[in-house]
Amino acid sequence: MNEIEEMLISMIAIMVAFSIALWGIGVFFQSGFVYKLLIIGFTVGIGFMTHEMGHKYAAEKFGSPSRFVMWPQGLLLMFLLAPFGFIFAAPGAVYIFKRMGRVENGIVSLAGPVMNMMIYVIFAAILILSGVFNFALSEPVFLIAVIGMQINALLATFNLLPIFILDGAKVMNWDFKIWLAAFILSLLMLFNYGTIASFAA
Repeated sequence: MNEIEEMLISMIAIMVAFSIALWGIGVFFQSGFVYKLLIIGFTVGIGFMTHEMGHKYAAEKFGSPSRFVMWPQGLLLMFLLAPFGFIFAAPGAVYIFKRMGRVENGIVSLAGPVMNMMIYVIFAAILILSGVFNFALSEPVFLIAVIGMQINALLATFNLLPIFILDGAKVMNWDFKIWLAAFILSLLMLFNYGTIASFAA
């Protein structure tokens, strides 16, 4: 398979896994499944793609060829854990084909979670502005914004965990203070998306 095919399969897989984690395995048999899947597509799909593209763009800025590679084991683990409400959000990763120093590797690793944080801010701004200027959001837009914040905060926090195969370990190896600041920020986003959503409720 080529890179685009592997990314599309991984994106669809993570969309389905998030659907199961959020609404249970019975979501496939609910009348609103297509509607929910579209919402997940706008949130998980965008979050996943921009995360990986953040890594890829940063690596290529440092002169390294890169390629997204799907992990069958990661896909399997993701589907096994999803019914329990937990997402192992690592269906694949961007592989870098040039030896990089600790600083470059840390920056490339941080680029993915930073993209998720930026998308979180965009969704949060939509909700806050609707409250400040007192205009009502349609139900689909409201759900996309709220779930978009939740999912992108989850993706950033999960990937910043200081575990060997995740981004967090590489960022921590580069600069502990930068890793800690990014991780705390992702946690603040994760635990405060509900408060932000209340502005537009």
